[in-house]
Amino acid sequence: MTPTRLFALFLLPLATSTPAAAQSADSYYITVFGSGSLPLRASRTHTFATFTHIQQTPAGPVAENDTISWMPATLRIRPLAPRPEPGVNLTQEQTFRWIESKGIRTSVWGPFEIKPERYAAYLERKAELESGEVRYRAIGGFTKDATVSNCGQSFSRAGINGNRFLHPTPFPGEQGTSELVKRAVRAAAAEGRTLVERPELRPAVVTDPHPLTPREPGERISRFRR
Repeated sequence: MTPTRLFALFLLPLATSTPAAAQSADSYYITVFGSGSLPLRASRTHTFATFTHIQQTPAGPVAENDTISWMPATLRIRPLAPRPEPGVNLTQEQTFRWIESKGIRTSVWGPFEIKPERYAAYLERKAELESGEVRYRAIGGFTKDATVSNCGQSFSRAGINGNRFLHPTPFPGEQGTSELVKRAVRAAAAEGRTLVERPELRPAVVTDPHPLTPREPGERISRFRR
């Protein structure tokens, strides 16, 4: 899958107001999304993430996006299916089309700035998912190095949460995604780092005109009403 590249012209004021050294530095981000129906039905929930590399060029900042959106190849989520099945990694645009077909809402966290090596780990995980070596199951795998994954495990196993939680999303949908992001923030703090959120960069990440509700890490989200 070819990453999406675009000129983020709205960032030009930021570039011109920073020192020359800062202008040449690349930056990397993760944006996390959680979707779910109201009232909550596990078969109509999803967690996915987009990873962004912003590079300064003579023509202005350029954003390159990659998405991990791990779904069953049938696009039909069976929450209690006992056996793993073939999976597929959707693009951001394909994911939003699936969400719209289900009539469910989507929340967003980030973008959060990450280190280059963390960005590289996410790209490696994306390649692993797309290689056919990993299968999908809604209840996920039962070991951290399993070749069976649900949507929440798909990208979090390449992140700091993968070292701490077997199931980083303890609940399906938006609430589970909110908990995943909270855990990531806490894990970063335990390592002496701060996950810096840059919501002003969201237009460079979300290239599809899909309605999103910004959330705080750990925010409680109703599963029964809007």
